[in-house]
Amino acid sequence: MAAKLIQYWNIAPSRKNDFDIFFVEQFVPAIDDSGHMKMVGSWLVASGEGPSFVAEGIANTVDDMATLIMGSTFIELRQELLKLVDDYSTKLLVPTERLEEQPIEIQQGYKFNRHFNIKAEDYYGFYAFMEKEYFPMMAAFNLQIVGDWYVQVGATPYVVSESRADDLHLISKMIQSPENRALTLKLLTMATNYGCKVLVPSGHLDQIRRRL
Repeated sequence: MAAKLIQYWNIAPSRKNDFDIFFVEQFVPAIDDSGHMKMVGSWLVASGEGPSFVAEGIANTVDDMATLIMGSTFIELRQELLKLVDDYSTKLLVPTERLEEQPIEIQQGYKFNRHFNIKAEDYYGFYAFMEKEYFPMMAAFNLQIVGDWYVQVGATPYVVSESRADDLHLISKMIQSPENRALTLKLLTMATNYGCKVLVPSGHLDQIRRRL
C-alpha cells in the first residue's frame, strides 16, 4: 500500500534564494536518490489556508516511508530546511482504497484539494456519496481525482481528497458552479472541519526535470 508524505511550510522571506537553491539542488535529489520516496509535487497555495508551500512525496509502502523519515539523510535535510522556512508541519497519508492505485510520477497542472472529518454516524452514507455523487460531479467538470487519503499521522482533518486539471479555469468553473455549491452543502451534513485549497505549481520540480 502506497503512502504519501505532505510537508507544509512558509519560506522565510529573507531566505528565498537560499531556499530555492537548497530545495532544487539538495533536498529533492537526495530524497529521490534514497530510493524510499519520490518527490511528486511542489505547490503554492493560491487559495485556502496556509502554510503557503506544499511539498509532496510518495513511497511504495508505509515501511519505505518509515525508513526514509527515520533515517539520517532525511533528518539532516529537514534540519537544513528548518533554517530556511517557518511553520513547518507534516502529514503521513494512506489511501482509502476508493480509487485504483496511481503510478508514482510527478504531478502536473493544478490541484483542488478538500479536507475534512467524517461524522462517525454518517460514515457509510458518506462512502456512498463519494462513489455515486462526488466523483461523478468532479469528472463532469473534467477534474481528475488523483488522491483519496486518510491521515495516518498528523493533525486533523483526517480525510484528504485531491483533484487536478491542466487548466486552472476548469477548477474555477467547478468551484463557482451551482452543482458544486449543492454538493458541498450535502458534504457538510456528513463532515466537520471542512476546508479546501487551490494549488499551483511552485516551479521547483520543473527546474529539476530540465536539468536531467
